[in-house]
Amino acid sequence: MTAEVWLLVLAAALGHALWNFAARKVAGDMAVLWLAFGTGMVVMLPVSALFWWQGTPLNLSWPSLLCLAATGVFHAFYFALLGSAYEQGEISLVYPVARGSGIGLTAFVAWLLLGDEISPIGAIGIVLVFLGILSLGWPALRQQAGSLRLALGVGMTIVCYSLVDKIGVGYMHPIYYITGMWIIGTLLRAPFVMRRAELPMLEVMRIYWPHILLIGLGSQATYLLILYAYTMGPISYIIAARESSVVIGAALGFCFLKERLTAFKTIGILAIFGGLVLLKAG
Repeated sequence: MTAEVWLLVLAAALGHALWNFAARKVAGDMAVLWLAFGTGMVVMLPVSALFWWQGTPLNLSWPSLLCLAATGVFHAFYFALLGSAYEQGEISLVYPVARGSGIGLTAFVAWLLLGDEISPIGAIGIVLVFLGILSLGWPALRQQAGSLRLALGVGMTIVCYSLVDKIGVGYMHPIYYITGMWIIGTLLRAPFVMRRAELPMLEVMRIYWPHILLIGLGSQATYLLILYAYTMGPISYIIAARESSVVIGAALGFCFLKERLTAFKTIGILAIFGGLVLLKAG
């Protein structure tokens, strides 16, 4: 993995942990997450228009449209499941399980279907990251069965949209791609959110506008960095390195939400750090 891709992925990991921390602070409120998603969509529309005006081709081919439709559906499920998981579980448990459950499968499928090459050192790094995340989330396996199932569901959506998006950015510029993804995901979740919302949307915006901005702009910016990284490196390494965010997310839970630091979490953090070092070397 080149230094440029490495820095993109680590910046995305930091941003991802921060906006997930904000999502946990509002206990995964579906209305807040939907408004945040909509905020990201509104921000990207003029950016996409500017790119089009400057001559960047849009390339609305059938493969790109199919990838957009698929990733929009997967992201709609991702945010719905993530909100439900944060209603029930701690970030230092739910986040590692959700982010880490799909790493091994993503790497395997990418190698099998997309031709990603993985060096022996890189493979060991991926395994270490995967085992570290499992160690971080181990208490959830025993204590929080409901949030565990939801977190695993989030992990499966991550596998699906990661593979689709690796293909999609090969057909369409990342700016256009993420804009289309956000539009589809926002529209698909609208009926569900409207039925469940306990407060009028304007009231939600008034109360939670800092969280909406952080989640909306943070999720948009961090995933855009990942889409650019997909155009420059193998998905197996990128997905595994991106999971360094679980260490940051766990640390935020320990420091600001007073969640408990256990032996499993300590082992997990050390394993992920070692895996990241090997990924950089590979």
